[in-house]
Amino acid sequence: MIWLVRILHFLLGGIFVYAGVMKALRPLVFLDDVRSFALLPDPYAALLAMFLPWLEIFAGLAVITGCLRKGGLLLLSSSLLVFLIAIGIAWAHGTDIRCGCFGGDVESSRYLTLIVRDLLLLALAMGCLFWRPFTSKLPLI
Repeated sequence: MIWLVRILHFLLGGIFVYAGVMKALRPLVFLDDVRSFALLPDPYAALLAMFLPWLEIFAGLAVITGCLRKGGLLLLSSSLLVFLIAIGIAWAHGTDIRCGCFGGDVESSRYLTLIVRDLLLLALAMGCLFWRPFTSKLPLI
């Protein structure tokens, strides 16, 4: 059972490390994606576009390695909730958004696809945060 917990941590952390790296490699593309939501004016959109990829990378690494795992899981869960709210607001306003979740290259994003994906990732994060099999000795530091 412990191997399943480790695989789930690696899967969740790996997804966010990959997403963060893809955004960090193309910061201007990600900035355009952040601006497509029309929720933050500059310079806040630019600050978010510079900061968020590194937050995802470090939080993902924390989940994978176990070093500050609980903090990484809380950060990723919180960011998923913020993403869901931002998508919902953009959908309510009829804004044509580009998610940029994995580095861009998408002309337009589908709201329902983004919401389902983020809800699945949030469920995985909550499972990693709260599910403790009896044999699990994973630290929650």
